[in-house]
Amino acid sequence: MDDVQTYAFGRGESQAPMMLSGLDRLGEKLGRRVRALVEPICGVRPQVEAQDAQLLDFAAWSAQVPAFTSISIYRISPLKGQVLLRMDAAMISTLVDCFYGGIGNRPLPPRGEFTPTEDRLIARLSESLLARLVETWADILPLDPALIMRETGVGFAASAQPGDQMVVQRFMISITRDQLWPVDLVFPLAALRAVEPLMGTKLPADDEQSDPVWQARIARRMRDIRLPARTVLARPNLSLAELMQLKVGDVIPVTIGRSLPLIVGNRIVARGSIGEQDGRAAFQIEKIVQGPDQ
Repeated sequence: MDDVQTYAFGRGESQAPMMLSGLDRLGEKLGRRVRALVEPICGVRPQVEAQDAQLLDFAAWSAQVPAFTSISIYRISPLKGQVLLRMDAAMISTLVDCFYGGIGNRPLPPRGEFTPTEDRLIARLSESLLARLVETWADILPLDPALIMRETGVGFAASAQPGDQMVVQRFMISITRDQLWPVDLVFPLAALRAVEPLMGTKLPADDEQSDPVWQARIARRMRDIRLPARTVLARPNLSLAELMQLKVGDVIPVTIGRSLPLIVGNRIVARGSIGEQDGRAAFQIEKIVQGPDQ
């Protein structure tokens, strides 16, 4: 019976998965922006994995967080409550080392506060990440973040009660195979409940990922693709008896229409007539079909 947990009736969240799936889609877009944010600092292309959002009690999430870490507390209007941004202390120190020419393998002694340089990097990363969050949510809901305070441990961030339900959006960042750090955005469940209807809307494509050079090359390549085109001169009708009696030398009368279809695949793209050009049979286009045509 060690796995029995207390449960408060009336607090169940049967619709949480629907909301979390919408947050996951936003997380994928935000993860790409985070990668572009970290790369200029560390000097290499980092790996950023957006994990599925989780629904946890504040106490359960706090138990996962090291005693010494960076906690930035924001109020993000119009969301209710306070949103936490947690960044690992080892990641901050490694990024500072890389930024100043190191390779990120400097040993870290036990400590309880950040250096002034690390504080400046935390402020830069936090503000930039919140700006990317605003961009990601722009098509869903305009957000206006405001920093409340920064702390060096979750024990000092008294922004929620232990039993309060939180939604954790986690990004795993690595710059080498041996280094993997979590970056957490922690939302009060009540804050996302208020905007849950918006989570189901279809998100537009991420314009930042479009590559005009690549698109131009693809367009040029596609112009060289050859597609078989055909036309149908006539469609004579035969009875089954006539079909069974066909023999070599029979003549089937046909009538060639004045407007013949030019067919590519199974779609009529134009209509025209049969003629002759330079001693060869030719098809003259008289009308381009813009929409469905039979």
